[in-house]
Amino acid sequence: MMPGGFRIMLCVTPMDMRASFDGLALAVKERLAIDAKAERAMFVFLNKRRDMVKMLWRDATGWCLLAKRLERRLIELPKSFEPSATSHVIDGKTLSTLMDGVEIRRPTRRDVAHEARAAVERRISLVPPQPSA
Repeated sequence: MMPGGFRIMLCVTPMDMRASFDGLALAVKERLAIDAKAERAMFVFLNKRRDMVKMLWRDATGWCLLAKRLERRLIELPKSFEPSATSHVIDGKTLSTLMDGVEIRRPTRRDVAHEARAAVERRISLVPPQPSA
């Protein structure tokens, strides 16, 4: 069912995952300035939390939509993507890695204490020195 020989385009800006076929096709047109019907491409969308992905493509018989919600994992963006770009062309291996996600590491007490100390130190360093009398 998954297409072969398609160009895979990752939409970098977060998408509302309530969108379905028509909403995602419209997002391709508006955000990426591409006609989803004319392109031989698969369009990959992520939600804001990056724990869900939807893929939209069109074959000879109609639209196809695949959705995946990760549990205890997050989708990590490719290291090579351009931050100012609206989309990024990826290959099948990168898509597979994206779909697997990365494990969420729960912070330990030591991590939380370290972050709290660092925040206090940042606040202290922002306070201008008092003039001596």
